Amino acid sequence: MANVGWVPVRNGIERKALAKDPEKGLQADLMRIKPNFVDRPHTHDGFEWVYVLEGELSDDKGVHRKGDFLVNTTVGVHQPRTGPEGCTLLIVWCGSVKQL
Repeated sequence: MANVGWVPVRNGIERKALAKDPEKGLQADLMRIKPNFVDRPHTHDGFEWVYVLEGELSDDKGVHRKGDFLVNTTVGVHQPRTGPEGCTLLIVWCGSVKQL
C-alpha cells in the first residue's frame, strides 16, 4: 500500500482515514502496526470492529490472522501485539481510546 495519506497515531502505529461521520461519531480507518509491537493496555468507551488484512495481531482473546474479524467493546482492557510481520487492519469504530 502506498504511503500517501498515512499519518502517525503514536510510535509504531499509522492510520489512513477512509470515512467519518461526526454526527454519529463513527469512523473507518486502515491501521498499520509495525512488527513486534506491544501496545499499551487500553479501554474503549465505544465499539471497535477489526478485520485483519495482513499480518498477525494478538491480544487477550488470542491470535488473529489475515481474514479474522474481532470485536472490542467497552468491557475490559486489551493490549494488542504484533508478530514479526506487523499487521494491517481495517477498523470501524466509535468513541475514544483511553491509555492505561
